[in-house]
Amino acid sequence: MSDTPTPPLEAPSAETASAGHPWTFLGRLTRALREQNWFAVALEVVIVVLGVVIGFQVTAWGQDRADRVKEETYLHQLARDLAETERQADGLGRAMAPLVRAPRRLAQAHFLPQPPPRDSVLAWAMLAPVYFEVSPVLGTAEALVATGDIGLIRDDSLRTAITAYLEQAREDIRGWVVWRDLLVQHTNDFGLSTPMATILAESVGPAVLDSLDRADDWRALAPPGLPLPTLDVTAFVRDVPMHRLMTMIVVAKDNMGYHRTRIARSAATLRGRVEAEMDR
Repeated sequence: MSDTPTPPLEAPSAETASAGHPWTFLGRLTRALREQNWFAVALEVVIVVLGVVIGFQVTAWGQDRADRVKEETYLHQLARDLAETERQADGLGRAMAPLVRAPRRLAQAHFLPQPPPRDSVLAWAMLAPVYFEVSPVLGTAEALVATGDIGLIRDDSLRTAITAYLEQAREDIRGWVVWRDLLVQHTNDFGLSTPMATILAESVGPAVLDSLDRADDWRALAPPGLPLPTLDVTAFVRDVPMHRLMTMIVVAKDNMGYHRTRIARSAATLRGRVEAEMDR
């Protein structure tokens, strides 16, 4: 056995490795440079550059396709939100119609030579303080703006319209709340100055009151079996503070209706533009 040490193995140089694998890009490029084959060098570089460019294009195409799918999803959801806002606003308008008419009739009755029928006055007095909340569906529009996905909407004017709609809806909600708060204040004053227990009891009638369990009907605020004072309808409609409150309630409800109508119209206008974009 020889004691001569074995020389350490050396890693192959890049040139050797490349020469050993001539089918790789680096191997072909190294050989072309060694042979000073500039055409081959240029061709290899062009192939690599084209590959990178094509890769970027494919990635960009895939991203654009994903963005278009996301845009379409947003537009469909936005159209549904707008349609729901219109539906709710229209339904609220129909529900509020008798609630707006009631205080107006009481305010008008103040000037009539003879008071209206008793049952009408009682019904109007019950409905005068009642209202329903407005609630536009803004989730998709708010998500578009908050996340920055509004940039996915390709049409510049539609992007502007969506942002403007959202700001307008918020402004109308603020305006509606201001008048709602005034309405609550006026209806509180009305409740404090009006014998509502008597009005509510008379609305269901003594026979019904005597047969009711007090927990079964919220209007039965008087104890059963006791004679109730009747409402003096003439004095009620002639009362100046009551007339003033009815006037203010009418003003508040009319302005609430104004903002509700603006919300519905803005939603209808934007929905038309969104659906037109979806049909393109």
